[in-house]
Amino acid sequence: MSGGSPPVWLFVSYGGGHVKALLPVALRVQALGLAQPVYLALTTAADSVRAAGLPVLGFRDFLEADDERARRKGEDLAAQLAVQAADPSESIAYLGLSYVDLEDRLGPEAAEEAYRRYGRQALLPLGVLRRVIERVRPALVVATNSPRAERAAIETARAMGVPSACLVDLLGLWERDLLARSDYADAVCVLNEGVRRHLLAAGRPAADVHVTGNPAFDPINGPEVIAAGAALRHAQGWEGLHVLLCATSPEPRSIPGVAGEGDPTLPRRIESALLEAVRANPRLALWVRRHPSEAAADEIAALDHPRIRVSARTDPLHACIHASDEVVVTGSTVGVEASIAGKRVTQVRGSILDHLSPYVSLGIADREVAVQDLTAVFAHAGAQGRPARASQATIGDKAVDRVVAVLRALVPTSHG
Repeated sequence: MSGGSPPVWLFVSYGGGHVKALLPVALRVQALGLAQPVYLALTTAADSVRAAGLPVLGFRDFLEADDERARRKGEDLAAQLAVQAADPSESIAYLGLSYVDLEDRLGPEAAEEAYRRYGRQALLPLGVLRRVIERVRPALVVATNSPRAERAAIETARAMGVPSACLVDLLGLWERDLLARSDYADAVCVLNEGVRRHLLAAGRPAADVHVTGNPAFDPINGPEVIAAGAALRHAQGWEGLHVLLCATSPEPRSIPGVAGEGDPTLPRRIESALLEAVRANPRLALWVRRHPSEAAADEIAALDHPRIRVSARTDPLHACIHASDEVVVTGSTVGVEASIAGKRVTQVRGSILDHLSPYVSLGIADREVAVQDLTAVFAHAGAQGRPARASQATIGDKAVDRVVAVLRALVPTSHG
């Protein structure tokens, strides 16, 4: 395939963190002339991909004239959505084609029961992705680790003899059994060595798993972000202190499919313990940054303590991380981002989601503590200088390039 037009590589992802991880790869592939990227952009991913200037496909592009059964079912299911999508025609096509595929594989009664019990998680539109791959004829299929269409893309590629790669956006624990299968994608790109070890322990051949990082996090260590963090710290006059960033997230009382009972007071108890630690230790300072879905920390701001500040929601997160020495989380992805930025991470255990965020064993957190021990843990912080870890990224050393290198190895005869 050398010379002439570059081959087509098919990228598949949903929106949110998944398109943020995969879109930079597609753009770099295009910039290097390695392939012509075509993006099957699912749900909210379409706007991001379209804005980036890449060719965008959706399920509606594969709804054919004789798909009346799928069209009717899609209209019925789309009308039941609690939140109506910005593009109703795409929702109709996605739900209708996926549900009919489920019926064709399981039979009408089993499909109805599966959808009743699991909703959209029951969908695995293998037949639809076969249509996509037959029309696009890609030399390579690349998706992240979402279920449904992304999984269907990878499984269908294997069935059709097309090389494929799976980019794992975070820890891959929900999907570990799937990712551990030697027949699921030709290459799996993971966040760090700890995630790789977990997959190898689950049985995945070592040659298949590549530590690349997540391209969505490449901007964390940009020089302008580091400078913004230094400016935030300087504005508080905290250069000589050990600065903590407490990034809380809501703690649900229960989660379907997850054993145990959560304690919704846990985030506030963590904050209280850290406030006590700061009052007791003059070398300690604290940013409090609550999750956007939590109530504003007005009561903490009202303390007007010189070493305690509420991080404004308009403050860029990555700058806040760089303004700190150590980040305290339960299972927030802020802990992952802090680790990449080279900050120490302390994980507070006691969440209902503890088993899905083993940050110490994955090499993300430096230590884990119980909430009742937090004050004592930070009693002497700052006495020995500012602890730090090595940053996982440097200028010119980006996850997007490591992912692209893995993809090139899967199709070594491609253009460029």
